[in-house]
Amino acid sequence: MLRSRSRTTSTVVLSALPVVAALGLVTPGTAQAATACTPDVGGTGLSAAVVAHAGQTISGRDVDATGCDIGIYVGAGADHVIIRSTTVHDSGFQGIFAEKTSWLKISDSTVTGNGYGTIDPSAPPLPGSGVHSYVGQAFAISVFGVSHATISGNQVYDNGRGGIGVMDNGPFDPGALMSHQNPAAPLVPSSWVKVSDNTTWNNANGCGVVAATQNVGGSLSDITIRGNSIHGIGFQPAGPDIGGIVVAADLPGSTVNGADVSKNTVRDSFEGGLIVNAEAPGSKTIGVRLYDNVLSGNNVGFLEAPNTVGIITNAAPGAMNEGTQIYHNHISGQFWGVWSRGDLPPSLSRNDITVTTGGMPVSLS
Repeated sequence: MLRSRSRTTSTVVLSALPVVAALGLVTPGTAQAATACTPDVGGTGLSAAVVAHAGQTISGRDVDATGCDIGIYVGAGADHVIIRSTTVHDSGFQGIFAEKTSWLKISDSTVTGNGYGTIDPSAPPLPGSGVHSYVGQAFAISVFGVSHATISGNQVYDNGRGGIGVMDNGPFDPGALMSHQNPAAPLVPSSWVKVSDNTTWNNANGCGVVAATQNVGGSLSDITIRGNSIHGIGFQPAGPDIGGIVVAADLPGSTVNGADVSKNTVRDSFEGGLIVNAEAPGSKTIGVRLYDNVLSGNNVGFLEAPNTVGIITNAAPGAMNEGTQIYHNHISGQFWGVWSRGDLPPSLSRNDITVTTGGMPVSLS
């Protein structure tokens, strides 16, 4: 898990094929695909192959985003959009980027080969992480400042900057170019977001699934991360497959209130299998529950702890993880089952933990 404002440790433009109905001619109710990228979508400074509109369904499409920064963009006011059974590939930044919208469904789709244009040695380092990029975040599926959203049953693999990201929006828009930020923008929380039954692997330089604040005073609430499979494959030419599932209040005064992380399988991640983190002064996670997960062989990069570990909770000075519950998880092949740092340790019960030689089931400090 990389630090605030970037959970990753690498701009190009798509030629979406025009759609011809039955073959696909563009019709009302279908997202408009252009023969060239639409520039500066939502004022982000980024281009998109397909720009969805309110109430539209994108189904059964092959969105070849070669040459565009974003495959499918769902912007402010584009509510009730459905993306299903669609393949999105080869965008420079995000495969699917939704922001400041609600009632979104992304299901049964394949998102691959995106995000390899984001890390740029010529870019200044991002605050907190030091990653050289002109954009703060660029997941294969990015939902920033959304409510009542479901991301389910997708295959997310071989992307250059992480798998699925749920974040807030506001003065800092995590998915926009750093040169296109608006300090006067209002905070836009993310709430009632469900990330379920997705499979992710080989997504370099970013978490498998992450729900994290990115604005001072920002918030996430009522987040469900359930039934996902995350399989890390180590260090690749594009960078480490970070993997893991993260719930984090990253910025000062920010909160994550109510997150259920359950029935996920996470193995061989570069970072901890499950991470709950309150990272900045005045930040807080409240009521995070981790249960019925299967974890093995995680934190192989020794990122947040000095050995392998299944579950990590951490609160920086002046921050807190309040009411964290860890129960009924199966953890194996780890030096530590649970590794916790901070003033309020989690409650633990009925976990099945098997450690490697010299390891400890639980370390609290």
